[in-house]
Amino acid sequence: MQRVLERHIKPLMIEFPTLGAILEEAGIGCTSCTLGTCRILDILEIHDLDTVQIQSLLQKMGTVIYQGAPFQIPTIERKVSAPKAFCPPIQRMVVEHTFILRVIALLPRLVIALRTDFEAARPMADQTLEFIRTYADRYHHAKEEDILFRFFEQGSDILKVMLQDHEDGRGHVRAVAMALENSDLAMAEQHLLAYGELLKSHIQREDTILYPWMDRTLSDRQVGQLFAQCSVVEREFGETPAMQESMVTRLEALLN
Repeated sequence: MQRVLERHIKPLMIEFPTLGAILEEAGIGCTSCTLGTCRILDILEIHDLDTVQIQSLLQKMGTVIYQGAPFQIPTIERKVSAPKAFCPPIQRMVVEHTFILRVIALLPRLVIALRTDFEAARPMADQTLEFIRTYADRYHHAKEEDILFRFFEQGSDILKVMLQDHEDGRGHVRAVAMALENSDLAMAEQHLLAYGELLKSHIQREDTILYPWMDRTLSDRQVGQLFAQCSVVEREFGETPAMQESMVTRLEALLN
């Protein structure tokens, strides 16, 4: 079983399909991951499982993998971290997520508005793209990519997944912009809704898995550095983030 801990999860789930349900039952959503390159050992750490939870999960996985043959579960001693508030810079990113999610919630209504009267709804679509490009990407995602993520091992599997989500999101946004220019409703609808589904899943993983893991891993000194570097970005953006947050309320009023 020790060797299994070093294996990447996606090939293992392909070889043993029932592992996906076992992981889901443990609150580990590897089945929806776009890459699935994390090692089992990394998954156990990132999800902050305690010793009992780890032993139970490995027992169930081993039963599937070894199919009745005897196996030995390695002892991994770990206590779950006590729940606590995020450090201020990460908590600010969680707050930013709430505004991004509010815009994502509007995307199906925006699609309906475009279907009803494409030209009349076009300004709302342009405002939505402006929010995504400026607030969600250049401001929020840039703080993650250029600051927060750099406190951790570059090229790690979990960061690859998050960064790939960012790139996929940018691809959807480019496709929506092109569709709007060409008055291609079908393409605009496809990529708006795909972007929304992608970001909902992405934010859920960050809020419940990635951010808690990062927060408990950062030292006090690193938290101070993170705070200082994020403060520089926030000063550079000035009033723009607050203006974008206010725009969310206006879009909600228009699309309700």
